[in-house]
This record gives sequence, C-alpha cells and structure tokens, in this order.
Amino acid sequence: MDRTSIRPTADELKRFIPLQALSAQQLDLLAGVAEIRSAHPGEVLMELGSDDNHTYFLLQGSLVLDSADRHRLEIRDDDASARSPIALLRPRKYRVVAHTPVRYLLIDNAYLEDIARSHGATSGVEGYEVSGDLANETTAFEDQLSTLMLADLKQDRLQLPSLPEVAIRIGRALEDGISDAHTIAEIVQIDPVITAKLIKAANSAFYGGRNPAESCAAAVVRLGGDVTHKLVLSFALRELFQSDSKLLQKRMQALWKHSTQVAAICYVLAKKDSRFKAEHAMLAGLLHDIGIVAILNYARNFPDEAMHAHAIDQAVRSLRAEFGGMILKQWGFPADFVIAAVEAEAWLRDQGDAPDYCDLVIIAQLHSNIGDNHYQHLPAIDEVPAHGRLELGELTPHMSLKILEQAKEQIAHAESLLNL
Repeated sequence: MDRTSIRPTADELKRFIPLQALSAQQLDLLAGVAEIRSAHPGEVLMELGSDDNHTYFLLQGSLVLDSADRHRLEIRDDDASARSPIALLRPRKYRVVAHTPVRYLLIDNAYLEDIARSHGATSGVEGYEVSGDLANETTAFEDQLSTLMLADLKQDRLQLPSLPEVAIRIGRALEDGISDAHTIAEIVQIDPVITAKLIKAANSAFYGGRNPAESCAAAVVRLGGDVTHKLVLSFALRELFQSDSKLLQKRMQALWKHSTQVAAICYVLAKKDSRFKAEHAMLAGLLHDIGIVAILNYARNFPDEAMHAHAIDQAVRSLRAEFGGMILKQWGFPADFVIAAVEAEAWLRDQGDAPDYCDLVIIAQLHSNIGDNHYQHLPAIDEVPAHGRLELGELTPHMSLKILEQAKEQIAHAESLLNL
C-alpha cells in the first residue's frame, strides 16, 4: 500500500454525511489531522476481524468488501453509500480491498473525539456520538443493511423468499383448468399440517355445513378451488415468518400478529361489500408487509450483537414497499396484491372513485392501530380517501368504525382461522 498521504480540505470532509454536523472550526481542525491515502488495485485497506481505531471514507475509485460468509459488495465513489464510512463495525466484518486505484480518507477516531469534546460538541458527528459505541454500531448496521440489500438487488444477487411448494402446485392446477376436488386434495395432502388446517377451516364458523367435512377432498368440495387456493396460501405463508435469530424471531412473531390482524379486518370488510372477494382481501392483508420478511431474513447475515432496533426500523421504512412489490411480482401475484404491498402505507393515496384492495388494507391498518400510542402520527380513518371510496359509514367516539366494532367476533374468528 502506498503510504504517501496528504491532508484533506474542509470542503472534502463536508461531502461525508456524518461529518456534516461539525462546525467550520471543527472541520478545519479535523482537516489538519486527517489523511488522504492511495492504494493500488488488489491492495488491502482493512482486514476481516481487525480492530483498528480509524474511520475510512472512499474518495475515488471502487472497493470490494468480502464478509466471512463470502458475501461480496462493491462500492464506487459515486454510490450513495460512499458518503458514509466504510465497514465501520469493529471488529471489522469485512475485508476491504481496492478494486481500482483508489484514494481514501483516513481519520483517527481519537482525534475526532478530542475535537468534538474540546469544542463543546455533545454528539460530535451526527449519529456517531463520541461517547457512544452503541450509536456508532447502530448507524453502521443501518447503513450496511440498506446498502448491501440495494447493491445485491441491483446486481441480481438478492435471494427473495420463495412461495411454498404446495401453494405453487395448486395455483398451477387451477391455471390448467383442473377443478376436480380429489386432484386438488392430493396436492394439498403433500403437506399434512396444511391438510389438517384446511379441514378445520372447512368446519369453522365461516364455512361449516350441516355435516362435518372429514377428509381433505370433502373440505375442497365445500370450499371450492379458489377459496381452497387462497386458504392454502394463507396457511403456507406462516412458515416464512420464521428466523433462527432470537432477536429477529421476535420481530417475525410481531409481524405475523400484525399481518393476521390486518388480514382478518380486510376479510370482514370485504364480506360487507359485494365488490370484493373475502379470501382475496384476507390474503392481500396478510401479504401487505411481505417485504419486511425479506428485510428481516437478510438481516440474519449480521451477528445479533450488531443489530439494533432503530436500524432495523429504518431499513423497514426505507425498503418494505420496494421489496414487497418485487416479491409478489416474482411469485406471479395479480397487480392488486402488488399495489397493496407497495402503497399500503400511502395513507392519502387517491386513485379515483373506484375502491380497490389497497383501500381495504389501508383502512384495516389504521383500525388495527387505534389506541396504540406508537401510531399517533397516523391520520384518522375518516381523513383518508379510502374511507370515502369504501362507504364505511360512521365512526365511534374513539374513531373506530362502527361496522367493525359490531363485527369484533367475526374479526376474532377470521384471525383464529389464520392461526389454526
């Protein structure tokens, strides 16, 4: 590595997001101690597992980052991620190698902390508190999670969740015009757990007949092919909401609970409006946050000690819609499912007079969050255009829909159906 170095200017320092919080005087001081170094292609800037007390920024060229599990990322100087530190977590989670001739900025963290303290900064660099290693790691994880996901997406390396096989087979059979209950039942019975759930569903308060359905074929006859397909999809999706990380599994469980609540409300709302199919609405509600499943699954690549709630929340806010739409397109779902996933939190979306399944999902989400202080920033149900398009009637004094307050038992039944 070429150790010849020069000092940066204050303007060169200001291009980097975490340094923008420093005053002009602090930037001048930092410019006097920071270094600009050069490296040739193939030279190592940072070893995996190293624990040096420096922060690196890329000025020119491109770098390759390799993790212990052979995950590779290329960062170029014109990437948005190049405005943030390179592989900030310590011990280093990546081996960083020059891919082209590069110029990079090297800052000794001790100097950065001294400058911040001696000039009255309480937080030094925004998001990188001088006295808080946790804040350093939170911002680094947030940056790396979002950056790596988008880079893998751009380079077609991102592995999205796969639709469960039994659901794929039933969908193909229906597309091929197969409606024979025994043939569909044979496909369902590939999965004994889903088979048991389908029979229970056929005998539930929603679908139960005079005589109990005692076989999978009888359940399919009672439900019909389309409803069977939607229910099998709903039951099969639960296996995707799993993680082998204890930290992320809690997130998955909370996400499943939220998704089933929204799905149940969508189901009941659709039952009250002949323009919608109830099972279709339920599945749209269940899938509206499927993008978060992809984000949480991707986060498994990081050790638990590197993950922080704020960083995960930020990645979810930034990426959930994009990844949700991509997953549903990859699975071959109709456009109304994709729209519901992409626009589920576009509270004020106004798509004309005709209601759609996304409107149901928006109303269901707002209703499910009533009384939760974490969601006080959300609009009231009667303030969103979806309310007017769906003709949902009056609100109760605490701003929930009267029709849903009266249907609490139905919602509970629908939710239990998804948790058989």
